[in-house]
Order: sequence, then structure tokens, then C-alpha cells
Amino acid sequence: MVKWLCVICIVSSVVLAQNPLPLQTSSLFSGSGNCATCHTGNGTVLSENGVDISPTTHWRSSMMANSSKDPFWRAIVEEEVHEHPQLQSLIENTCTRCHAPAGNRQSIQNGDSSYSMAQMKLDPLANDGVSCTVCHQFKSNNYGTTSSYTGGYNITSERLIYGPYSNPFAPPMITNTNYTPVFTESIHKSEHCATCHTLFTPTIDYNGNIAGVFPEQTPYLEWKNSKYRNEGVECQTCHMPITNTPVDIATAPPFNTTLRTPFWKHLFAGGNKVLNRILNNNINLLGITASNTNFDTTLSYTKNMLETKATDLSLQVTYSQNFLFANITVENLSGHKLPTGIPYRRMWLHLTVKDQTNNVIFESGNWNDQGEIIGIDSPYEPHHNLITDQNQVQIYETILKDVNGSVTKNLLRSAGYLKDNRIPPAGFTSSHPSYDSTSIAGEAALDTNFNWNGVIEGTGSDIVTYKITVPENGQYYVSAELCYQPFSPGLIGYLQGINSPDIQQFMSLYATSDKSPSIMKTISSPWITNTKKEENLVTKFRLFQNYPNPFNAQTKIRYSIPEGINEYVISSIKIYDIRGNEVATLLNERKSPGEYSLLFDAAGLPSGIYYYRLSSGNFFETRKMVLLK
Repeated sequence: MVKWLCVICIVSSVVLAQNPLPLQTSSLFSGSGNCATCHTGNGTVLSENGVDISPTTHWRSSMMANSSKDPFWRAIVEEEVHEHPQLQSLIENTCTRCHAPAGNRQSIQNGDSSYSMAQMKLDPLANDGVSCTVCHQFKSNNYGTTSSYTGGYNITSERLIYGPYSNPFAPPMITNTNYTPVFTESIHKSEHCATCHTLFTPTIDYNGNIAGVFPEQTPYLEWKNSKYRNEGVECQTCHMPITNTPVDIATAPPFNTTLRTPFWKHLFAGGNKVLNRILNNNINLLGITASNTNFDTTLSYTKNMLETKATDLSLQVTYSQNFLFANITVENLSGHKLPTGIPYRRMWLHLTVKDQTNNVIFESGNWNDQGEIIGIDSPYEPHHNLITDQNQVQIYETILKDVNGSVTKNLLRSAGYLKDNRIPPAGFTSSHPSYDSTSIAGEAALDTNFNWNGVIEGTGSDIVTYKITVPENGQYYVSAELCYQPFSPGLIGYLQGINSPDIQQFMSLYATSDKSPSIMKTISSPWITNTKKEENLVTKFRLFQNYPNPFNAQTKIRYSIPEGINEYVISSIKIYDIRGNEVATLLNERKSPGEYSLLFDAAGLPSGIYYYRLSSGNFFETRKMVLLK
């Protein structure tokens, strides 16, 4: 009876996919098709409101399932080998450790010293990606330690399948697969994911020597340095959303209808719509075991992750002295930097100002038909706190540097970052032990609006100010959107110059793909009328960020006093050093409503961080500034 039920499940899985899930086995691993025999939804089992929510149904179109078939990853591995042919064995063994773990780990079990891309391409179990019997065999004895990073997961020959439910009914799994299911609390902890999503790689100098170690990917360490760790929000919380609907998790035996809750959906949604579509459009060419219907589900969750789970965007527009000031706040809602993972990804702000005739009078961050940002600087766009020109664009990204301090796109040449202004998660501080591997780099480290609010560090946000000249007596409409790309056209151009099979295959697949960025958030303002009446009407207290910042040795501080303030209230602006000592008083008098500016001359003060504070009645606001001499 059990065998009959399993045959029905296998047939069902073949119908759903254009290529079947593998059924091969080894001494350590079993193809996901064997797991699907008992763990596929049938309307009753692994179903929610009649919809199949089984692990293999959701997983098979994820990047986890297709990690070894990912044409972009294969291209990057080939690029690294092209640049460092003497390190081919090291590169391929390290990369397959996480992208083809069943093949790599089995090879080591068999006594081999390394595992190659050529072996992987012929290995059905390796091409099952990060599969069921990979993740569910991780032992937790080294979780959270450096030995677990860079694919340092521990799998033994005990054939134990670790799951999140106590008292599993073991006989069917033992009989059909020779695995024994056991309970563990660790499988839904971030440390489980950290084994492959914390990656340190050697830095290779131009003499072929190892010159250091580079933190290539550190989302787990970023999460540790966030508020989410203390709030119990794990990687799986977002990437494996739960349902509290009681779920029967197996078809065998039919008399065992134990319902489990919660159930973690194996969606593993990220933000890479480009690769999702490339896989979806090339199922047979790439040997994908998912159908177009499966990819529709993955793309839907990917879109939802990008547009509702990752960020928040706010916009404040004011007018003063023939200038529109647009303050955009980008807030990171995730538990790691945004963008995260492999350091080729980028986000940026696209801001547009139109007049009353719908003509664009200012635009920063538009892109061309190849997806490249218009106005981008060479060799890279710096971080911005204030944008006054259409060719200035706020791009959140990493720029790799080699041992000579020059820009590089080769991962093994990387010795650090010239720029890392990826927005950190809320709670992220420079005093955390992991900051040495996850630090902010470049001009963002001096931006007092980047992850700072006055004296408070860890906002998980950035504020960018646009200062735009506009004529008087007009109406203006400001809109902004946050854009995302998993890899830039600059990287594509770099890869295109290398003539090798996997790179050229990826280039051909990418050539026909949609190159426009994913839009994560959009926001707009009401129409702004810049008449004199509007200019002089101040409705609330405001203390603006000083400009320039950092400064040497003078900077301007703007502030506003609103209509209706008590004429007897004294307003003051005082300057404090980092220890809280008052070093200057710029203002201490009654002020009528309006907008004002003061010049702060710090010629007699040493370089360092200072704070300026506006006090007026019950209103207080403090901001941070940096004096550099």
C-alpha cells in the first residue's frame, strides 16, 4: 500500500514539472524526487485551502533548488578560474561546496580531495541544488562559529533527517529511504543558513600570493548586528513564511493524520527576478525541474518581497528662496544590509520633478535601454548626502578594491571596499564585534544622516536631500522610486570580454532578458506651489542638516520657527563635543516665525564629531556634524 501511494506521488511530480526531480541516491544523499513521494500536496496532505504548499512544490523553482544550474553563478566561477587558472581546483571546490553540496560532500566522503565543475555537471544529485537531504542533515554542533562559515556545515553518515517537529513518525521514512527523522530546534535558526551565507574568501595579489581574507558575503553577521536578533526574527521568518493552519505533512502512512503547526513554506524568496525569469524561460535548456506554474509562484513571492518586505520610502518636499528641497528617507526593513549577498547588487533612487505643464525639469537616476544609470560617474558614483545636479545619483552598492586600492570586479582580487553604503539593518552599530567584517566604507561612513539620527546610531535608514532650482510662481510635482538590480551592466560588460562556454551561455540568456530594474517602492508629493506666500509660511519647527558636512572650518546651519509660536519663548542653538561639553552658543534670543540660517566657524576647534541642538519652548532637536581639518 505504501509503495502504491509513492508511485502516485512520483507521477504527480512529473506532470507538474518539465523535467522530473532526481531519484538517484548515494551513501549520504537522496534525490528530491524520493522525498516528494510522500511529501507532495494532494488536496489533503500538505495543502492549505486546497492549494499545494508542499516543500518540493515551492522549493523546486527557488534559487536554492537551482543553485548549481544558475547560469550567472557558473559564469562567475568561470571568470574567477579565467583570472586565476592556478587556483582552479580551490575555486571550484569552494564554490560547489554550497552551490552543489550533495555532489561536493559526497565526493569528500568518498575520499576525494576536491570536487570540480566538470564533475558537478554530470552529477544528478549535485544538480539537485541545495536539496532536502542536504539541509535536513546539517548537524548543529558548530553553528554560529567561524568553522561553520564558507560551507562548513557538518553532515555525517548517520542518515538522520532533522526536522522542526517533536515525536516524528519514523517507520515510513526508515523503510523507504533508510533515513531516520529526528527533532531539532536548530533547523529554523539563522545559524543554519549562516553556514553557506557567510562567506570569507582569500585575497589574491598580482603575484599570485594570498594577501589576506575578504568577507565576500556576510548577511548572518549583519543580522547579528541588528535589532532582529534580540527580537527572535530569524532568516526563515522572512524567507520561509509560516502558516498557522494545521498541516498534515506526509501521505504515508494514510492512517497517520497528525497535523503540524506552524508549517514553514519552502519558498526561499529573494529579490532576483532577472534570474527567476531566465530560468523560467529556459527550462529544458538548463535542465530545470520546475514548471512555468512553479515559477509564477516564486516570481509572485519575489515581487512581494521586494515591494512590501524589504524597504520603506518617505518623501518631504519644501520650498525656500527659489529652491525645492526634497528629503527622501530610505528605510531598511530587512535583517541584513540592502542590497545583500554577492557584492554585485545595487539599489538607487530615481527622482523626477515636473512642472505644471508636465515637463520634466529635473531628473536623477533614470536608466537607458541596457539598464545602466544615466549620469553615473567613472570609475564609480560616490555616496551623496546632498544632490544638486541631475548627474548625481544616490546608488546603494559595494565597490570592490584590490591590494593596490584600485577598483576590481574580480572577487578573489578583492581586498576590501572603496564604497559600501548598502543600508544596514535597524540596530546596526559600529561598536558591534562583527563590524570589522561588515563596516560601512567610503563617504557614507561620514554621513550623519546615514544610519544616524542626531546622537543615535542604528536607524537602519538614509536621508538624501535634493536641492533643485525652480522659477517662482510655478507648480511642481515630485516623484521618486527605489530601483534594484541583481547585477549591473558594468559587470555584464566585464564578463562579455571573456570568451568561455559558461560565460557566453549566460551572456546569450541575459541578452534576451528584461534589463529594466525592479521597482521596490514609489512615492510622490502633492503639487507644490512656490509663491511668496507659500515661501514665508512655516508650519513647524525644523533643524536642517548643516551644509557642507563634513566641513572645514565653516558650515551653515538652517532652522525654522513656525507660525503661532509664543513671542516670549527664547530659541537657542548650542554646539557640543562628543563628550557632551558645550563648545559654542550660536543663538539665544526670541525669534519670530520664519526660516533662518547661521554660520558656525569652528576654526578654533579640533577635528571630530560635534552635535548642534535647537531648543525652543518644548521643542528640542539634535543633529550630528563632522569637522575635518
